[in-house]
Amino acid sequence: MAEERRYSLAIIGGGVTGAALAYVASRYTDIGSIVVIEKNAWVAQVNSHPMNNAQTSHDGGTETNYDLAHALKVKAAAVMLRRYVESKKDPLLFKKTHRMVLGVGAYEVEKLRKRFEDFKSSYPDLRLIGAEELKTLEPMLMKDRSLDEPVAALVSSEGYAVNYQRLAECLISDAMTINKNLELSFNTGVESIRHEHAQYMIETTKGNVRADMVVFAAGPYSLFFAQQLGYGKRFAILPVAGSFYSGGELVRGKVYRVQVEGRPFAEIHGDPDVLNSRDTRFGPTTKPLPLMERHKYETFFDFLKLPLVSLRGIASLFKIIRQNKLVGYVAKNMVYDLPLIGKFFFLKEVRVIIPSMRYSDLKLRRGAGGIRPQIVDLPTGTLQMGDATIVGDNIIFNTTPSPGASICLGNAKRDAAELIKFGEGKYSFDVAAFEKDLG
Repeated sequence: MAEERRYSLAIIGGGVTGAALAYVASRYTDIGSIVVIEKNAWVAQVNSHPMNNAQTSHDGGTETNYDLAHALKVKAAAVMLRRYVESKKDPLLFKKTHRMVLGVGAYEVEKLRKRFEDFKSSYPDLRLIGAEELKTLEPMLMKDRSLDEPVAALVSSEGYAVNYQRLAECLISDAMTINKNLELSFNTGVESIRHEHAQYMIETTKGNVRADMVVFAAGPYSLFFAQQLGYGKRFAILPVAGSFYSGGELVRGKVYRVQVEGRPFAEIHGDPDVLNSRDTRFGPTTKPLPLMERHKYETFFDFLKLPLVSLRGIASLFKIIRQNKLVGYVAKNMVYDLPLIGKFFFLKEVRVIIPSMRYSDLKLRRGAGGIRPQIVDLPTGTLQMGDATIVGDNIIFNTTPSPGASICLGNAKRDAAELIKFGEGKYSFDVAAFEKDLG
């Protein structure tokens, strides 16, 4: 029988969120023994992998579904991330370029003009440009576009494309250098967790782990295990898969579109792949899938254990679809992955960005794309947007949907502060040092 291992802190999940907390806890707190438990063979193999996410450092400026107050919260955490990646001097970690939101048609152009007026004092990197400047900055956005079509863009000079897998590797490497009591446990699946004797007993595929404090950073599985312990019963997970198409060398920076009012999902956008800047990715699509992890069909059975598969869950889902007028939108996105006709319908979306795009230029990225765990609030029948965190008795559960990767260091700071409270004076957090380095 494997020997029981004991730690002050167990972090479940080795994606960028778990890696960020391991780094912050190691560098800025005096929490001693820490273990990161990851079911895969290495860090960031699921949604933090560059093939499975938008590779973007969101800061709220060009995300038109964020109002100013929400945007500024995201910006504060985005600055932490950018200060860290800049400090690494690693060309494989990030690329800096421009980022824009493109407005097409009179309504969208006016919406961007108003947003610019509201945001310009808080986001000095933003500027509003018209068709002539767009021809120079991103020529393919204007090629074959009708001269009568109003067009404008809100452009940021702070367009960071981040390889979040590489970021997780850097964070873990730095944490290991700092904290000799930090352990990594790969190929280790969590089977169950229970609270006993003021500690947590975590049963894994490699034996039992006992920890004083636990943080789950395991995407939809965070809620799965929270509900095992009686937390978060009011929530369900709506897993939304996102696929991407490749289109060749088309844009120099990230090009987003204006968000449709009331729609909780982002519009299709185009950006150079951080792994190959000569290939433009378009996506992500929005397709509900009854899986906890993309392409892992065995996770369907865990999804069935969550309360979306219940009368209350199904009623909430229908309410969300009806209130947000998502029937046609969901149906259209389901088609995008289909052979032949999927590309035909997706082409119409891409041509809003690249009018000259041809059917033959697009190629579906097979095997790419992750799962965004959107939280459903069952009593209200609404989607809870942004990251969802549940704090329990010496335990934290993070589901971290978009923009979770962008704000991973901000979330790590928040969780580290909570861990210090759990310790009741046993540990300390050097907030001043954190702010000096990253704030």
